[in-house]
Amino acid sequence: MCHPKRNLMFIAIVLAIAFVPAAIDPVAQTAESKTAGGENSRPQYEVLAKGIVASPTFSAQFKSAPLRLEFRNWVMGRGETETIPTPTRILMELRQGTITTTLSGEKNERQQGDFWMVEKGAALSIQNPGEVGVVRAIYIYENSR
Repeated sequence: MCHPKRNLMFIAIVLAIAFVPAAIDPVAQTAESKTAGGENSRPQYEVLAKGIVASPTFSAQFKSAPLRLEFRNWVMGRGETETIPTPTRILMELRQGTITTTLSGEKNERQQGDFWMVEKGAALSIQNPGEVGVVRAIYIYENSR
């Protein structure tokens, strides 16, 4: 069973740390975040699982802690995804639409602006009854330098 207070505190800490510019290496971007052809070219989306694509990764490696965050936008149309890989803990935010997530067998309806956590290795799928759903996914890599 999740502990809402502990999850809320963890989210608050991650967001507080994420907005401390001095603690982040400003040039730490992965190769995936750089698109061919310069700044004006369109980003190349990657298929995460059947039914959902993800934007290129933007990484932030912290200088003050062994922590790396990777930011991606997940985009899907109407329908249901296959199981989406969860290689690490992921902080999720629904940016657009209304979706239903199935997380380790438990279904939850999510509204625009909702936040939730997905643990490493969890079985995650998403159902979107609307036209377009956009989820911000912040991958949290602890003990990473």
